[in-house]
Amino acid sequence: MVRKKDYFKLGLYIILGTGMLLAVVIILGAGRFFQTTYPLETYFDESVNGLSVGSPVKLRGVQVGRVAEINFVSNIYPQANADEARYVYVRCEINPDLFENLTAKDFVTYVARDAERGMRIRPTSLGLTGQLFLNTVYQDPKSNPPLPIDWTPENAYIPSVPSTLSRVEEAVTTISKTLSSLKQEDLESIIKDVKSIVGTIDHFMKTEGGKEAGNRVLDILQSTKGILARTDKLLADPAAETIIPQTASILANVDRITAKSADNIIAAAAETRAAIASFKQASQVLSKTLTDPRMDKAMAEIAPTLENISKASADLANAVTKVHTLVNRLNGVAASQEANVRSIIEDTRQVMQNVKELTDEAKRYPSGVIFGTPPNKPNPNGK
Repeated sequence: MVRKKDYFKLGLYIILGTGMLLAVVIILGAGRFFQTTYPLETYFDESVNGLSVGSPVKLRGVQVGRVAEINFVSNIYPQANADEARYVYVRCEINPDLFENLTAKDFVTYVARDAERGMRIRPTSLGLTGQLFLNTVYQDPKSNPPLPIDWTPENAYIPSVPSTLSRVEEAVTTISKTLSSLKQEDLESIIKDVKSIVGTIDHFMKTEGGKEAGNRVLDILQSTKGILARTDKLLADPAAETIIPQTASILANVDRITAKSADNIIAAAAETRAAIASFKQASQVLSKTLTDPRMDKAMAEIAPTLENISKASADLANAVTKVHTLVNRLNGVAASQEANVRSIIEDTRQVMQNVKELTDEAKRYPSGVIFGTPPNKPNPNGK
């Protein structure tokens, strides 16, 4: 028999267990309420079946956030027009810990800059389950333009691109429409033409010319195989790992230099064209001058003159040789008479000194030079 005290213990255990379970749930889930995240939004013009709140958001395979809200654009931006209202609005929460050096404002700038460079969000399937996640990829911005919108996004915005499955469905639909547009008669005609072409090729291959062509094709394929083998060997060389990046860098530098010097290259080409035109004109003038009969007469008169100049040059060379010989002889004579020349120069210096003294004396006593020494002065005291 169960006593009342046992009911009390059972109820107490249930209350305590429920309270502990709620506490664990709150503790494990409360962190998300106090976690700081960067909001990010995007829009899709296709079905997002398989995408749900909580689906991961990845950047190059790294999870950077989660899907926080899925709605229609018309509920978020009432000013959207009829075409834009059918877009699906998806808001994501991005973990800021992966962008430690970016504030919320810098994050918006970073996303806008990379969106212009081709950053796009694509719904991607997790596998056979049909679940989707948002994968951030980089595409050519020209071939993947953003969806047209008439509003300014409230949060950081990354344009979307159609999923792979959507593209496959679109291709299949296009093929189906193309095939359905063909008539039965057109298909029969196409099949008949294909059979005719195949029959012609088969008949040609059975002839001698076809066999020769087949052998040539086999030779070409064999040569191609050898070329591919050598190419593979070259690419397997470790040096190719450095040569290819260096070549790419050189080509990039050449492209940059060419882009910067485009105006100079155009100007140089124009100057070259003008120089070629001037050269062509000068060549025509020279050709006309050389074909002038008077030029032949002038050349005939110039020939004797050149011959006389040649003879005069030879005589001048002989005269220079003789002068050189004479100078050598004079040097020899001067070297042999060096002592006498020095004595003559010394005597000449002494004579010049005497003449200088005589000139000074003549300046002081002109009469003494002419009449001799002046008489002695008379002594008044008779001494």
